[in-house]
Amino acid sequence: TFDDRGPSVVFASPGMLQSGVSRQLFDRWASDPKNGCLIAGYAVEHTLAKEIMSQPKEVVTMEGRRQPLNCLVDYVSFSAHVDFVQNRDFITSVNPTNIILVHGAKEEMGRLKGALMLQYNKLPENKRPTIAMPPNEVEVKLIFTRRRSAKVMGKLAESPADDNNDQVEESKAKAVVEPREGDAVRGILVTQQNSSKIVAPEDLSTYTPLRVGSVSSRLHVPFVGKIETLRMFLGEMFRDIEETREDSEADVDGADDEGVVTFSIGSQVKVIAGKTKGVATVEWDCSPVGDVIADSLVALIMHAQSSAASIRLTGRPCRHRSKKAREGDLENQATAEEHLRAVHQALSDQFLSVEATYEAMKGTFEVTLDANDNASEESNGLVCIATVEFENILDGTAKVTVECEDEKLAANVRGCVQNVVAASAPIAMD
Repeated sequence: TFDDRGPSVVFASPGMLQSGVSRQLFDRWASDPKNGCLIAGYAVEHTLAKEIMSQPKEVVTMEGRRQPLNCLVDYVSFSAHVDFVQNRDFITSVNPTNIILVHGAKEEMGRLKGALMLQYNKLPENKRPTIAMPPNEVEVKLIFTRRRSAKVMGKLAESPADDNNDQVEESKAKAVVEPREGDAVRGILVTQQNSSKIVAPEDLSTYTPLRVGSVSSRLHVPFVGKIETLRMFLGEMFRDIEETREDSEADVDGADDEGVVTFSIGSQVKVIAGKTKGVATVEWDCSPVGDVIADSLVALIMHAQSSAASIRLTGRPCRHRSKKAREGDLENQATAEEHLRAVHQALSDQFLSVEATYEAMKGTFEVTLDANDNASEESNGLVCIATVEFENILDGTAKVTVECEDEKLAANVRGCVQNVVAASAPIAMD
């Protein structure tokens, strides 16, 4: 659509005449001796701009046809780049910590790098910038360090002053003091538009557009066992479990005889059993700790209804007289026996000869060492007697006594037994 019937001067790009508007106009005007083409600046080898500077008789158009080159071709020295003095002045004014030289002839950039290094050698080593001249496709890693600051706002910026004066009225607001240097600050860091602030969770909606939310989870786990079985397994795993009981609609839901029982493990997770027949519900507020406890409880519930111990403990013996108190004693004895067998296994892994005797909630272990194993012992063997008696199987407390002539052996046996007892005790939830 360009009307070129009259005289005109057109500044067109790209300057290498490889494509674009400049190449279209050149193909259109190159055969007319009344026209001219001025090459401004540097021309790269093997481009049309570099080729026509040698005044060939013919050129090839973008369509691939050959046509005569009759127009005037001339070269005008023009550069958009600065020289060394201007580069040096600019770098000195910016005072950078890293300098990377790119986009230039290798020899020229090498001279520039040498001149800059010679200039900065006059400075102390810790104040000299790093100067790199990487080849193409070579990765350059730069390390930047900066000090970030954040404003402490809201309740975190105030701490109540100590007030020991009993005459001050309670209705008066307490004085506040600013936090001192070195005081620990715990809150939520919010960065917005290069500005950072630290606020308490309750002040998040006041000083930021954010809101604090929580996610509650509820998982229904198939459970066909009895609540007493679940209570036993939970008691072996966790300490200080709070248990609440409610009446259930047995006719509707087919609930357990004990009603609806809720086990609270700390303040993190709840297990509800008896509300719906064949289902135990695990409820918790999502958090790293709560998720871990909930996962362990799901595995524990699945194990409580399928393990051989639960079948043995909850099964009724073939007797006409069955007392709940007697069943509870049998359960405690069976649990204590499992712990005592764990002690026996641990001692057998440590010592060659270990004999065990079980009596109710008490276990006696006789550890025998050959005389060759202890050069200081002149007898045929060294015997150590360890006694473990569980006082309360629910919290895992046990009385451990060790009798042995060799104090070192006694200490080893005592440490092994105490570690096993501590490991088998329920987990304390704060």
